[in-house]
Amino acid sequence: MDFVKVWESKWNEALKLWSDYVKLTPAKFLFSEDEEKEEGLTASFAAIRLKDHRVLLSVKQIKSYQLEDYALEILGHEIGHHVYCPGDLADQAKLIYITNLAMPRLNHLTSMIVNIYEDLFINDHLKKQNHLRMEEVYQKLGKQKDPFWNFYMRTYELLWALPSSTLTEGSLSDQIQSDAALVSRMIRNFPNDWAKGMFDFASICFPYFFGENNQINSNSIKILMDTIDAGKGMTPPSGITEVEISSELFPMDGITGSKKALTPAEYSTICKSMGIEADISEITYRYYKDKALPYLVPFPERKTSGAKEEILEGNDLWDPGSPIEKINWMESTIKSPIIIPGYTTVEDVYGETTSNEIKVNPIDLDLFVDCSGSMPNPQNDLSYLTLAGAIIALSALKTGSSVRVTLWSGEKEFLVTDGFIKNEKEILKVLTGYFGGGTCFPLELLEDQYKVEPKRKRHILVISDDGIDTMFTQSYPRDPRAIVKNALEKANGGGSMVLQLYQPNKNPVVIELQQSGWEIYPIQTWTDLIKFSKDFVERNYVRNQALR
Repeated sequence: MDFVKVWESKWNEALKLWSDYVKLTPAKFLFSEDEEKEEGLTASFAAIRLKDHRVLLSVKQIKSYQLEDYALEILGHEIGHHVYCPGDLADQAKLIYITNLAMPRLNHLTSMIVNIYEDLFINDHLKKQNHLRMEEVYQKLGKQKDPFWNFYMRTYELLWALPSSTLTEGSLSDQIQSDAALVSRMIRNFPNDWAKGMFDFASICFPYFFGENNQINSNSIKILMDTIDAGKGMTPPSGITEVEISSELFPMDGITGSKKALTPAEYSTICKSMGIEADISEITYRYYKDKALPYLVPFPERKTSGAKEEILEGNDLWDPGSPIEKINWMESTIKSPIIIPGYTTVEDVYGETTSNEIKVNPIDLDLFVDCSGSMPNPQNDLSYLTLAGAIIALSALKTGSSVRVTLWSGEKEFLVTDGFIKNEKEILKVLTGYFGGGTCFPLELLEDQYKVEPKRKRHILVISDDGIDTMFTQSYPRDPRAIVKNALEKANGGGSMVLQLYQPNKNPVVIELQQSGWEIYPIQTWTDLIKFSKDFVERNYVRNQALR
């Protein structure tokens, strides 16, 4: 019987090694090099894919290593990656990040170090709990003289009380013996919280690849890489803007012992390490959305008492000039089985009556964010301007408001959403862009948008610094003050400016704006924007909001 059929018959048994309730799509067997290339299985004989929770197996490579008799060992191992370690993309991302910190300048090895660390937990579980022949799989792969390989194999020998040289080759140095002893205790200490040992494990691995030893010499290591590119085809993960770094062996001030906030650049590096093929705008959008969610606030709404309630009064002839969705097809069919638009078609007619209901009217948000050269690039470093904008924009969307975002820098240098929209992805993609040029407030956008009063009230919010004075000092063909005044009046929902000002009380333009009705929120540092985003509603609306 072909070994593939045997392995297929053992799939459910392999699932039960972890739980009676685990359900995964059966493994996919690849029978040719073309199939392997198409699926991205080029180095290892097995791999996982987190996108569809699939296990991939190379028939050719399994045969070449004479592993046909180890169905449960290999299937159980690959299933373990899906259900145990890492389990999901977010946990994989955290391990990647921790390893990057522990192995500076060797980040190209990060995925490999994470992979073999996860393998230690999975293999030890299968050996100790299910009594599988995990050591025989490694014996089939063959011994190596590579120091790192011997350190790795010695760890298994200690974990499973195997005689020395069962998996290792030659005389082992004291350093290898010591490192293997530390790691074996680590695996037993953190079986259900393996992220705690990642920094120490990577730190132990670091010297094996530093300097002249920075090449992976062992082909056997490459054969074991079954989580490389595990995130291929997936979107950037959520829940990793902050990662807790633990260490018992290599504590480092500023790195271990607390949560560390990731920068957008670090988040992007993690995504690439997992094989996520997303462009920078997609990655940055995910980063700031994740960062903003804990800070969302109740965006202001206008409430109207005695809102009108519609009452059906009957039917009337539908005219072809009216929207087609107004047709009452049931009544039209009753009137005549033959539908003739404008003759047999009818529409419902409604009247209004006063009710005791309170109508909630969301206020739309018109957000202007400065991204001139004095501002940080949100794609590289954490930009508190972008974060504050994301917090307030997402808060507005939660209440049903529409949002227009304008990212602005120099003259005629701005990026704006397609009007007032409710698409959070498009909103945040504009917010996370960057110009880094001069400074010139886009008066033309205020002028064009507020020629007439909008149907819904809008709040205009500007985030900038002293460069806000370009609102009045730029050369513009029409009176800037009249344009700004008209926009604030027509918006009818108030206007706020949060500004980093060196001398708040001495900037004549800021003083003039405040006197003309703008709420000015001076801040000292960009980190103050987080507090501003929390206080925004309370200071500007809640205290003075009344039923209208």
